[in-house]
Amino acid sequence: METQATTTTAAPGGRIASRLWTAARTEFSSRGYHGARVQGIAKRAGCNVALLYRHWASKRALYVEILKSIWTEGAQEIAAQIETSGGAHGVVSAYLETRMKDPEASQIVIRELLDGGPFLREIVGSDPTVVMPMRRLAEVMRQGNGHALRAGVDPEMAVLAVAGFAALVAAAHESTTSFFEGGAPSSDSWKALVSDVLLHGLEAR
Repeated sequence: METQATTTTAAPGGRIASRLWTAARTEFSSRGYHGARVQGIAKRAGCNVALLYRHWASKRALYVEILKSIWTEGAQEIAAQIETSGGAHGVVSAYLETRMKDPEASQIVIRELLDGGPFLREIVGSDPTVVMPMRRLAEVMRQGNGHALRAGVDPEMAVLAVAGFAALVAAAHESTTSFFEGGAPSSDSWKALVSDVLLHGLEAR
C-alpha cells in the first residue's frame, strides 16, 4: 500500500500545541466532528485534556481552526499551481495534487460535507473572503487556457464538483486496495484516471 504524507503546516507554535494539532487532525479525520472526543485527541498527543483546553476553548474551536486551515492552505497551494497551468486542466490537476498529498485533510473535508457542512458555512459566514479563491478558479475555468469549457458548464459549480471529487478520491482511494488484483493503483494512476474522467468523461466519442 502506498503511504501518503500528512500535511500539518498550519500547526500552531509550541511542541505540545503542535502535537495536539496533529492528533486532532487524525481524530477528526477518522471519527468526524461528532465522533471525535477531546480525551481521544489528548491520548493521541500523549498529554492530558487540561493541556488541550489551555490552547483551545473547546473541541468546536479546535475543529473550526483546523477546518479553516485546510480550506485556506489548500486554496493557497492550488493558486500557486494554477500560476503555471490554467484552464480546466490546470484546476483539476491542482486539486488532485493538493488533496492526494494530504488524505487526512481530505477525509476531514468529506466528513464535514456529509454532515451538511455546518462549520464550513460558519467559516464563510464569519469571513466571506474564504470563498474568493473558488471564484478566482472559476475565472481560470472561464479563461480556458486555449481550451474552452463545454457549452452549458457553470464554472463555479465545476470548481466545487472538482474539489469534492478530488477530496473524495484522496480520502478513499487507499480503502479500495482489496478490489484490485495484483496490487493497488498508485496515487499517480488515480490522479491520471480522475483527471481524464473529469476532463473528458467516460463515454467514447
